[in-house]
Formats: sequence, C-alpha cells, structure tokens
Amino acid sequence: MAITISLPFTNIYVVLAFSALLLVIGAYAFASKQNMIKFLIAIELLLDAAHLNFITFSNIFSTSAVVDPLPHAVVILSICVGGCVAGVALALIIQAYRMYGSLNVQRLNSLKY
Repeated sequence: MAITISLPFTNIYVVLAFSALLLVIGAYAFASKQNMIKFLIAIELLLDAAHLNFITFSNIFSTSAVVDPLPHAVVILSICVGGCVAGVALALIIQAYRMYGSLNVQRLNSLKY
C-alpha cells in the first residue's frame, strides 16, 4: 500500500499562473512608470517571475522523488546577485536624486541635450 502525501501548491498550473501574473505586472510597471525606483521594483518583479519559472520547471520532467539541488542553488545565487545589483542601483538612484532633484526618467533624459 503506497502512501501519498499531498503538499500545498503542488499544482503546477497555479504556480505558473502566479508567475505569469508577476511577469505581466512587472512588464506593465516597467513600460508605464517614469520613476526610477518603480523601474527598479519592476525589474525585480520580472526577475522573481523568472526565478519562479526556473524552480517550477526544474523538476517537471524528473521521474524520481529526489529533487535536484542545482537549480535551487542557481536561483539562490541569482537572488543574492540581484540583491547586490539592486543595492548598487538604489545607491545610483539616490545620487541622481541628490544631483538633479528628480527621479523622473523623461526629465533626466532631457538634461543630456
């Protein structure tokens, strides 16, 4: 007699729908916002959607019950690198605000002409 354990959120379609929702929200925010901090948040949402897809598809074709730790390690490394990049980007955004007094991308873009 085999015992099966049903874990929450094991339905792949729920996870993929949530990932698609994150992707759509991130793409909309990236395309429509003019604030640099909102751009940064949108990029982080897009990265989170990619991480969720990578983890979801890492074990989809496996027939064994053992989970491969390599995709999880890659995602953890990517999250750490993304956090460092976001910190540097936030520091640059703060410096741009101190120098120009605005975070509006179109206003800062007009300064080069």
